[in-house]
Amino acid sequence: MVLAIPFAAILLHLAASGQQGFESAAGLLDSWWVGLFLIGLVWSLMHHLLAGIRHLVLDIGIGLDRPVARRTAKTVLVAGLVLSLLLLVGGLIS
Repeated sequence: MVLAIPFAAILLHLAASGQQGFESAAGLLDSWWVGLFLIGLVWSLMHHLLAGIRHLVLDIGIGLDRPVARRTAKTVLVAGLVLSLLLLVGGLIS
């Protein structure tokens, strides 16, 4: 997620520099490698969100037993992938 910050700043600067810069930024966003980067970014955001919720629940004392903690960790991994796929396939992120 930290790697997305300079990338977004460069794209914003490029898009704000004028019509030609905007078209260049739009062209970059249409490339396959940027799409792959965005897929990874969406997954990392979903995983981070779900892991944060899991840790908040752990902080209030729920799920501290080792088997439960391991199960919830695996659930976060799977749910992060599922939510990412739903967002990407569902057309919410294009």
